[in-house]
Amino acid sequence: MKSAPTQPVIQKEILRDKICEVLKAWILDGTLKPGERIVESVLAARLKVSRAPFREALWLLARHGLVTLRAHHGASVVQLHEEDVREIFEIREALETYCARKIHASLSPAKVARLQEALGRLETAALKRDMKAFSEGDLAFHTTLSELADNRRVEEILRDTSTRFFGYELILDLPKAADFRFEAVLEDHRRMVRLILEGTDEEIDRGFRLAFAAFRDYLLERFRSGPRPPRETSP
Repeated sequence: MKSAPTQPVIQKEILRDKICEVLKAWILDGTLKPGERIVESVLAARLKVSRAPFREALWLLARHGLVTLRAHHGASVVQLHEEDVREIFEIREALETYCARKIHASLSPAKVARLQEALGRLETAALKRDMKAFSEGDLAFHTTLSELADNRRVEEILRDTSTRFFGYELILDLPKAADFRFEAVLEDHRRMVRLILEGTDEEIDRGFRLAFAAFRDYLLERFRSGPRPPRETSP
């Protein structure tokens, strides 16, 4: 007996992806603003699609850190506040420093190649001054650190902590990409790689602490200079 055709499933996935791209564009160009609730019925009707693929698109956007999904509250465009940023950086600094020390203790040609590849992706984006590519490369760089540490629990925590952060950072930076300090941020990442390859544990601790302080302070500088939407409240 012949197996059932897969065409309907493929078409459904294509529709979901197309909806995802439209919503992503609206988020990044400011049509949908940080903290704004995404009303499924209204936007699905506007796009002339059913609710099922629309919800799948929202799920994809949540995985990319651009949308927040809350039980009984629906979906909204990701929004962070200053205290959120500080808390996220505390977690990332502690866990990524741990990752760096673990990678340093178990360096191999394969791990060195992965680090250099992740850094090269950032360098290419910085050279082109491509904000989207740089943000994606930045997330990939830090994801590489968590993966190379060979600790699945730490990797999961960092992925969950970082995804929404990098999504919001892109929303924040894309309209002002011309002013972004690509080379300075890139140089901090180069320094992190050098520390992992050549530094002592103490040098890694000190260097990562300084790098994360620089990342945090520069983000807060951009955060404070941009529009500050009101904190979302529960109904």
